[in-house]
Amino acid sequence: MKLIGASAVITCDDNFSVIKDGGILFDENKIIKIGKFNELKKMQYIDVRFYESCVITPSLINTHIHFEFSQNTSSLNYGNFGEWLDSVILKRESLMKDSSDAIKTALKETLSCGVGSVGAISSNGLDLEILNQSPLKVLFFNEIIGTNKEYNEKIMNDFNERLEKSLLLTSPNFKSGIALHSPYSLNFELASYAIKKAMEHKLLVSTHFLESKEELMWLEYKKGYFKKFFKRFFNDENALPYYSKESFLRLFKNCESLFVHCLFLNNDDWATISKLNVDIVSCPRSNRLLNNRYFDFLKAKDYRLPLIIATDGKSSNNNLNILDEARVALFAYEQFNINNLAKEILLSITRRPAKRLRFNNGFLEKGRASDFAIFYIKDIENCSQVILNFLLHAKKVEDLYINGKRIDIENY
Repeated sequence: MKLIGASAVITCDDNFSVIKDGGILFDENKIIKIGKFNELKKMQYIDVRFYESCVITPSLINTHIHFEFSQNTSSLNYGNFGEWLDSVILKRESLMKDSSDAIKTALKETLSCGVGSVGAISSNGLDLEILNQSPLKVLFFNEIIGTNKEYNEKIMNDFNERLEKSLLLTSPNFKSGIALHSPYSLNFELASYAIKKAMEHKLLVSTHFLESKEELMWLEYKKGYFKKFFKRFFNDENALPYYSKESFLRLFKNCESLFVHCLFLNNDDWATISKLNVDIVSCPRSNRLLNNRYFDFLKAKDYRLPLIIATDGKSSNNNLNILDEARVALFAYEQFNINNLAKEILLSITRRPAKRLRFNNGFLEKGRASDFAIFYIKDIENCSQVILNFLLHAKKVEDLYINGKRIDIENY
């Protein structure tokens, strides 16, 4: 057993307890006890450490991330979703080529900001082995994408091969999932096939939905940017959407799912999604860069849909730091009390996504996985607004523990 303590322990439990001069007793399997450090210290343990001017939180969770695009810095166009997607199509091959080193760098960046678990969206399986060998707890979403029915068999075979490879790697730290890219990029037969696979293997499903006004125009009115998109890139002058919004949502009626972005929902969409077994994942910086819009958090609260925040990939972000993402959200939603919002945001990168990824982590409590992050925050021991100041000032972990083991991030 080991004992660590810090000036403040933020548990993210039901009561959102903050323990001043708190301590955590743990082993490699689970948290054994949480309380005041000096009380726990009265017994003898193999390893005891107190982190001065530090905060301990559950290890953070980045629920939606595309590691395969980690080579991008300034190759893609921002400010308009259509211009961005055009640039992705034109630069995709070069961004994916020889991407292993960039993926490893992105993984180290992810660990450095205190993330211990991820939901990784993989289009080609280029990140499979790297993520499986990493210290991270990974839910690996095998993505399926394709509109031309002539290639359905090939796409299904490739998808099956990637899915089977990931399923063979199943372990306490590595799980598989399935991602349907989006309603504009996937024909009905492929989507139905992927959903059937998810049901067969009881896997979590992820999808991008109504990320852009362009997607909304395509599904609702069969016109706009995507009419030109399919003509330009696929030589299809007669392209039509494969779904209405309603028919796409019906695919998920028996699935456990994550819907990502959801920027252009109307009241009927909100009502339908709220009846599904779904959480919505918001990526504020990506949404600002591509659509100049933020997720309607107020509306989500009306429909009792909890906020989850993620970074998306470097194809639509300047880094993969979940703490930077949290700070953007903190300033984006000015209509909320700042201290209440800080709690919502911290839950959105800990407890809430943990319920979907099911790694028995996300909050600090007896019996939970011993996954936690330690951050230095100057003068935090004298602070009366610990959670807010954690979000304002935390940049890089002092230490990160996953399954009770300290991760040597610098030498990873």
